[in-house]
Amino acid sequence: MKYSRVLLLLAVVVVLPTGLVSAQPAATAQLTVEVTNRTANGATVVGDEVTLVLYAGEQPLDPLQAKVGADGKAVFENVPVGQDKMAVARAKHQNMMFKSEPISLASAAGPLSASVEVFDVSNDTSKLSVGVHHIMVAVRGTSLEFREYLQLRNASDMAVVGPRRDEQNRPLVLEFLLPQGFKDLTASSYLEPEALVITPTGFYDVLAMPPGEHQVAFSYRVDIGRRTMSMAREIILPTAELMIFWEQGQGKLEGLGEPTDRLVNAAGVPLEYYRRSDLQPGETVTFQIAGFHVKESDLYTWIVLAAVFVVIVIVALLRLRPKPAGAGQRHA
Repeated sequence: MKYSRVLLLLAVVVVLPTGLVSAQPAATAQLTVEVTNRTANGATVVGDEVTLVLYAGEQPLDPLQAKVGADGKAVFENVPVGQDKMAVARAKHQNMMFKSEPISLASAAGPLSASVEVFDVSNDTSKLSVGVHHIMVAVRGTSLEFREYLQLRNASDMAVVGPRRDEQNRPLVLEFLLPQGFKDLTASSYLEPEALVITPTGFYDVLAMPPGEHQVAFSYRVDIGRRTMSMAREIILPTAELMIFWEQGQGKLEGLGEPTDRLVNAAGVPLEYYRRSDLQPGETVTFQIAGFHVKESDLYTWIVLAAVFVVIVIVALLRLRPKPAGAGQRHA
């Protein structure tokens, strides 16, 4: 009995400190976000709402919110810190969101700080353009793979959204019309997944385009369903140079004339490319990829033939069906 009491006492002594340590409050720190309007003679940022989006590893935490004060700063108290924690500050200015660089919350040694640059918002798209637009096309199995790279330019000192809105009153800032039946769309670099709206005909971006130069990259696939696949790309912004690269192999790119040049990529695969310059909004570049021999490229033909065969069988069965007595006789 005494031995059991000793063990129980030791258990209490050992467990109690551990419990006390685990009950200690999580470490926190103060974080100040400075918001600056980079538009010349721009509107005040005082009163703008700032949201601090928090992450523990890849797991999002409850966000924090604060208003920008007279000093141009939003102050967040009791921000959780730790080795696996980080944050992104998003400032809402003239109904558009602007974000900071990722903020490390690894240390609580002292006050933390971050900054967000915002711009006044404009509907004037006249200062928007594309420097270089590359479209890479290659056959991958039974699909055409497209990879696109654009060099966007905003020569103004304002964030541009354009005049058009969707049914939810979101701006259609950048709109891309993609080939019919596109799938597996992935975007990176400048494009943010949460700001993209995918439609049956392509996708559009709802975030304002800040001043400066921005790199856009996205890719998608189109199943090969014909011996000849027709493609059309409408120009959305003045484009200094459009280059279409075709990875040679199965099929042949047609409709763009002779290649501007031919080369070999890093994997030793022959490429040819076609260049078009000084393109304007509304112009359309069309081409075809022909000569496929994969089984799937004849799928449409077989579907049509099968439908015709079914119709022929139904007609034949109707003709062979016994006629009722007296059928075909005239009545007085």
